[in-house]
Amino acid sequence: MTGNSADDIAKELRKRIVGGLWPDGTRIPPERDLAKEFDVARNTVRRACDILQQDNLLARYVGRGTYVTAQAKSGSLADIAARMEGTSPADMMEIRLLLEPEAAAFAATNATSAELADIEAAHLKASSATDMPTFEQWDTEFHKLVFDCSRNELLREINNILTFLRNQGPWFEMKKRSFSDERRLHYCDEHARIVDALNQRLPGEARDAMHAHLITVQKNMLGR
Repeated sequence: MTGNSADDIAKELRKRIVGGLWPDGTRIPPERDLAKEFDVARNTVRRACDILQQDNLLARYVGRGTYVTAQAKSGSLADIAARMEGTSPADMMEIRLLLEPEAAAFAATNATSAELADIEAAHLKASSATDMPTFEQWDTEFHKLVFDCSRNELLREINNILTFLRNQGPWFEMKKRSFSDERRLHYCDEHARIVDALNQRLPGEARDAMHAHLITVQKNMLGR
């Protein structure tokens, strides 16, 4: 794990704290152990702990060690975002199943003709893709545009967070393992049904088509 800076280590330790791995009152490992884990000098670990101490996540006690403080339960957006970085693919799919069908229903009612044309264009580019990265690019754009057309700013920003999480290592590796040309073609057929419902301004059908599509994705990625 060479090349870690104090900021990198502070970010990792912060995730352990706000994610609950190190609850309030926990004594964290000694600097020498953390230095060995991250393959850095002890003063680099010390600087990382200084950063977290400034944020009231750690407290040092002479002769006793360094402890997670009560302030670690902060409900700030930064802390919430840090906790979300460990979201499992299964949890992600459950949230997508809750939100995306409704976003599609809103889009069927609220999208302009030009926006619907953009959604269809993203679908066609995904359909013509012959490799996973290109397909993923246009698949992501397709779903993003549906959220954009919902006319709900909070829903759109939630999707931006979900998109960020979907590009993290575990999720992307799972997508890569589950990808095949046969499945790509199936996804594109399901996208076509979503596009058709949107173009016909049928919110119920758009909702159902998006739900059916996400069930397929869930089955392919998670085996259920």
